[in-house]
Amino acid sequence: MLIVAGAVGLVLIIVAGVFFVANREDKKVAPEPTTSVPTGTATGTPSPSPTAATSQPTTPPGSQSTIKPGQSKNPKLHEGARIASDAISFPRQRPPWSDRKRLVPQLINSSGQYVLLQENFDGKNSWYADAFVGALGTSVLFNGDPKATAADLSTQIRSSMYGNIPVQFKWVRDGAVKRSGKNGWYYQQSVTTTSPKVTARVLTLTVAVFDLGDGTAVAYISDIPTTRPDLRAAEAQIFKGINVG
Repeated sequence: MLIVAGAVGLVLIIVAGVFFVANREDKKVAPEPTTSVPTGTATGTPSPSPTAATSQPTTPPGSQSTIKPGQSKNPKLHEGARIASDAISFPRQRPPWSDRKRLVPQLINSSGQYVLLQENFDGKNSWYADAFVGALGTSVLFNGDPKATAADLSTQIRSSMYGNIPVQFKWVRDGAVKRSGKNGWYYQQSVTTTSPKVTARVLTLTVAVFDLGDGTAVAYISDIPTTRPDLRAAEAQIFKGINVG
């Protein structure tokens, strides 16, 4: 009886041991699933390994974080026969218009066109018709209000554009303007020189500022003689054809 009881006890111990081992295997903690890092593309290219993605994070293509404020987010707006600077452009005009860089310090990276109206009319100064675009210089504050900035720029450029030439200014009109979905504001002034040596004595000075929506703005400046219908028509085409963005 003792031998039988011992044998039975041994069998029970073995069975219990097997059950305990099997039960532990069932309760193993499964390894956490590997989390893949999205690449931001839809090309079907396999994602990099988690280690590589962690050590070298990628920026999704087309992200605005790669474009600096003030730069064009849609360069196609400025392609073709256009005069462009940063994120603003206008249709290039045919002769007698000529291309030129730089107009005034308040308009940086500027590009434009001009027509020589009168060369060295007083022995040292020339008289031009101009149309230029560019970004705002540091002297022109932009706080998100294109109207206030356009007014400030309109005043600042008076001495820059006409220097010691005797001129008088008169505000003509102002209003809201939009190009390529970007809001802006324009001001126009009448510029009259008192110099008897100038033939086209009255110009219309136009300044427009456009908000790029990224904390920066771009501007357009033109001054056109009122006695030249051909140049006035060209400037109207330029102003209407401005692209911003």
